[in-house]
Amino acid sequence: MTRRVNSKLKLRNFQEGDLVWRATGSAQRNPVEGKLAANWDGPFRVQHAFNNGAYKLEELSGKVIPRTWNSTHLKTYYS
Repeated sequence: MTRRVNSKLKLRNFQEGDLVWRATGSAQRNPVEGKLAANWDGPFRVQHAFNNGAYKLEELSGKVIPRTWNSTHLKTYYS
């Protein structure tokens, strides 16, 4: 069963300087927008990549986001 689950897993590796989308949690969504609220925020730039799959992000203006984000909550931003 583990093999089947892992076969569908997308490995996402980002380099420093890559642009990414960040998943929007249900607590951050505007309740007025309901189910039409955006699921992803961004773009953000990867400031630092840790070995355990965590990433430190910054806004395009250079403001650092205060916490780290796991790669499962990020996806590539294509421009």
